[in-house]
Amino acid sequence: MTCMRNVFHAYILIGSEEETTEKALELAQAANCNDDGLPCGFCDCCRRIREGSHPDLFHVFPDGSSIKIEKIRNVILSASQPPIEGRRKIYVIHEAGKMTQDAQNTLLKTLEDPPTASIFLLLTQNIKNLLPTVVSRCQILDYSKLDESEIPIPGDVKETLMDIIFSRPDLSKIHFYVQKLTGTEIDPDVLMEFMAGVYRDLLVIKTKSRASIKNREFLNRLKEQAAKFSPRALVAAIDTLYSQIEAVKSRGNANLVWFNLLLRLQEQEVI
Repeated sequence: MTCMRNVFHAYILIGSEEETTEKALELAQAANCNDDGLPCGFCDCCRRIREGSHPDLFHVFPDGSSIKIEKIRNVILSASQPPIEGRRKIYVIHEAGKMTQDAQNTLLKTLEDPPTASIFLLLTQNIKNLLPTVVSRCQILDYSKLDESEIPIPGDVKETLMDIIFSRPDLSKIHFYVQKLTGTEIDPDVLMEFMAGVYRDLLVIKTKSRASIKNREFLNRLKEQAAKFSPRALVAAIDTLYSQIEAVKSRGNANLVWFNLLLRLQEQEVI
């Protein structure tokens, strides 16, 4: 179940439509349940959210191949009004990457100055289809991972990953880093998830978003380096990392996946 003690105003949920919809309902329950922190799942509020009959839960779906600006304008107008029964209104935008650019820019204005009693949940399988400025103003929840447990990464391994991101290694260095990373005991998907978090933090700093920084231990270094990256390149890097996380799970060849990842990041000029 999902805890919402520290509620943010907007989340991007990455994963299949089925998985992210399930998690979105849990977030909606957690935001409105009378229990502290975790949703009980049994009260009238939780039950009605699960059944889709709660008046403060809204689902937004594409019309054909896109979500147009008119639909997002209606969402924003609704969000400006107080909840009917619950503590917060919840807007679940399915296939959020199908929002037109105008629709995303319209939503962005609300994300920059969000209503206090509304939460926006953007569901997508491909974060690359969202504008960098939209991504930077949301917390990212990746449900494409098989194991959601938090695994600690040793400090020296984190330093290696930070060096990769900031030093822009050439081909010979890439071979060196591949050997070093495949020699660690931490699963590659965990390390790649850390890298994705660093790129997301850089995007938050670059776009001056009010979203929280995840890797605050590296805050000064992140601020120093953020100017070297464009927002679009950072979003592309995050998308590349998530695709390689899936690749390492399906193929199991960590050496090849690491090499392909670092080579692609080098081509994207984000290492």
